[in-house]
Formats: sequence, structure tokens, C-alpha cells
Amino acid sequence: MTVLVHTHPLVRQLENDLLPLFRAALPQLAASAPQVLASVFAFSSGTASAFQDYHFGISCLLGEMPDDQPEEVALLVSITGLDASALLSAKVVWGQPSGRVETQAELPAADLPALHAALPGLLAALRTAAQRGQPGV
Repeated sequence: MTVLVHTHPLVRQLENDLLPLFRAALPQLAASAPQVLASVFAFSSGTASAFQDYHFGISCLLGEMPDDQPEEVALLVSITGLDASALLSAKVVWGQPSGRVETQAELPAADLPALHAALPGLLAALRTAAQRGQPGV
């Protein structure tokens, strides 16, 4: 259980669905990209309040990289706009200085079935990106 548990029902559902799934994906990720340090994360953010947006995902740290190359690639699932109509986004994205999006899912509104259907492809894209160790061309 994390500190996010006391919040919005949709956030609770995402936390209960995603965090165990992401933790279960770590061994396969470690086996396919042993040079990577992978971990699961969940945090809130926002400008109007600290609990306006929520983010869940898997971060893959690549170790020592040249200054012009990103040190991280992550699977990031975000929910925004809890006070109005919630929007979901899910993508595999490289850290700075690249910021390149490897892939992203098209998710209508707060469509949890669409998110669950997209997760296997997103996890595969994260594994591939972590194995490659740099953004694709």
C-alpha cells in the first residue's frame, strides 16, 4: 500500500491494478536487460494541488551514459483532471536530454479496459528500449 491509497476511486483502482502488474514485470525485464536497474514508481503532482495528477510506472536506469544520452527509459501511465473528466495516458518515454517517446497508447478518456489491452505492448516496448540502451532512430 502506498500513500496514494486514500484518494480518488479511479486512482485507487489504477494503483491496485498497475503496481502489482509492474512489480511482476521486473524479473522478466531484469532477465532481458541485466545492465538496467528497474523499479516501480507511483507519485502525485499538480499545479493547483499536489494531488491533481497521478503517475505510475517502471523506471529503467541505464547506468553511466554520455552527457548527450538519456540515463533512463520509463513506462509511464498518467491520469490527469480528476476534478473534471479524467484523462489517461500511457507511453514509453526516454529521459532527458532526449525526451523521445518510443510508443504511446491511444486511450479514450478514463478507459481502463483500453489501458489493460495496451499494457502488454507497452511492456514489450520498454523491454526492447532497455535492451537497446538508447533511443531508436
